[in-house]
Amino acid sequence: MQIICLLFVFNLFYSCQKKELTANAILLRSLEAHGGFDNWKTIDTISYHKKTTLYTKDGFKQKETNQYQSFYFGNSINGQISIVGIDTTVYQQQNGKYHKLIGDSLVSLTDIEKQSIKNSFKSAFHVVSQPFNLIESSALLSYEKDTIIEGNKTHIVNISYKNDTKDSDSWTYFFDALTFRIVSCKVYHSLTTSYIKNTKYDFKTDFVFNAERESFLLKKDGTKDYLRAAYFYSDFSISFHDD
Repeated sequence: MQIICLLFVFNLFYSCQKKELTANAILLRSLEAHGGFDNWKTIDTISYHKKTTLYTKDGFKQKETNQYQSFYFGNSINGQISIVGIDTTVYQQQNGKYHKLIGDSLVSLTDIEKQSIKNSFKSAFHVVSQPFNLIESSALLSYEKDTIIEGNKTHIVNISYKNDTKDSDSWTYFFDALTFRIVSCKVYHSLTTSYIKNTKYDFKTDFVFNAERESFLLKKDGTKDYLRAAYFYSDFSISFHDD
């Protein structure tokens, strides 16, 4: 009789735990799995190397770029993106101002070019700060359901923003149900939909970062069309506040 009662209590507790699973609970577990939000808030600077390979629909290599990206934390996110080539191009963002240097020469920027640089910094920081950016932004999270990805159970969380417009991007994140690391994400652009899969993680710092990712363009029915890009991140370096 006691065993039956214990089993009933356990099943009731387990059932309640399942019912209480929310998008915020999933995110909090993911923050810890990726290094902890309190730890993240003590970062002063972060830098790393990023290699990008673009592919054509036929599977041929279209372009390859190497970048060194750095971000400086504070009241606002400042940083520098250096694109390595014959003449290294450096983009800088500092307190809302944007600069472009080719070699040692400062290049005058149009408003369109400034917006492009701003978007590049926003995109780069969005990737490196996952999943911490979700709790620091105005993101609205909704837990959709669970699914199986490559044999592993994952939690699906939809992301939207209060200032979303008709043409703005929306996201879906997939969290491993066991480790709570980000497995992949899906981004809905105005004209296309991409599925970005994390194939390898970096464990060399206090945080778990993306090390290798693959981005697929999707067909209208949601199936993969072709591999559009492969991303490789390495040489992460982090400094923390003294206090």
